[in-house]
Amino acid sequence: MRKIIWTVASAFILSGAANALETDVAPKVTDIQNHQPSTALYVGNSYSFYNCGVHGYVRGFAKESKTPWKARLQTISSGKLSFHNLQEYLTPHEGDPYVKESKDGKTPPMFDVVLLQALSTEPINPKLAPNFKKYLKQHIETIREHGSTPIVVMTWARQDKPEQTRHLANATIEAANASDAIVLPVGLAFAESLKKRPDLILHQKDKSHPTAAGSYLYGAMIYGLLFKKSPEGFKFLGECEKPLKPADAKYLQQVAWNVLKEFYGWKD
Repeated sequence: MRKIIWTVASAFILSGAANALETDVAPKVTDIQNHQPSTALYVGNSYSFYNCGVHGYVRGFAKESKTPWKARLQTISSGKLSFHNLQEYLTPHEGDPYVKESKDGKTPPMFDVVLLQALSTEPINPKLAPNFKKYLKQHIETIREHGSTPIVVMTWARQDKPEQTRHLANATIEAANASDAIVLPVGLAFAESLKKRPDLILHQKDKSHPTAAGSYLYGAMIYGLLFKKSPEGFKFLGECEKPLKPADAKYLQQVAWNVLKEFYGWKD
C-alpha cells in the first residue's frame, strides 16, 4: 500500500513539475498599479514591429473591448537597449499629440506605461549581457523619472534552440527584479503554446522573428497585463492582412491568460 501511495504521489509531483513554466526565478513584482492605462510607448526592435507591429494587436483587443487606448512604437532594426534614447522619447516635443494638458501646473507623463524589448539574446549573450543590465537599469530609472511605469518584455527562444527559454527567462527576471520592475513573460507563453500545439507555428522561417500567431500571442499578453483582464473571448483575429483562424486565436488567448496567471500568481 505504501508503495502504491508513493507512486501516485510521485506521479502527481512529476506531472506538476512537467507543467511548470520554464523558469527558476520568481518575479519580484507581480502586478502594475494602474489597470486603466490609456497610453503606451513600445521600445524595441524587429520582434515588436513584425506583422505591422505588436501595437496593432493590442489596439485590436482594446477597440473590441471599447477601451480608450493609443500607443507609439519606437523600434530600431537589430536594436539593442543601448540604441534607444529614452530621455528623448519621453520628453514632450512641440505639437506632439501625446503631450497632455498640464493640471495644477504639473505636466502629466506622456505615456502611462513603457515596454522595453531588448535584442533577442541580449540577456544571455556573454558579450551583450553586461550592457543589457546596464541600460535596462538606466532606462527603468528614466521611465520612472518621467512618471511612467516600466514593463520589461521577456523575449522567446529561437525555434531551433528551445533550451534558450529558461536561460532568457531567468536572466530577464533577475535583471528586472534588481530594479523592482515587472516582467512580461512572452517567452514563457511561446514555450507553453508550442508544448501543446507545435503545429501552430510562432516563428518565421528564420526561426527567430514572430509569425502573425506569435505577434498575436505577444499582443494578448500585453493586453492581459495592462488591463488585468483575460483576452479570452475576443473575436479580433489580427490585422496586417494576416488574420488567424478563430480556433487558433481562441487557443492563443487561453495560453496568454493562463501563463499570466501562473507567472504572477493571479487568481481568477
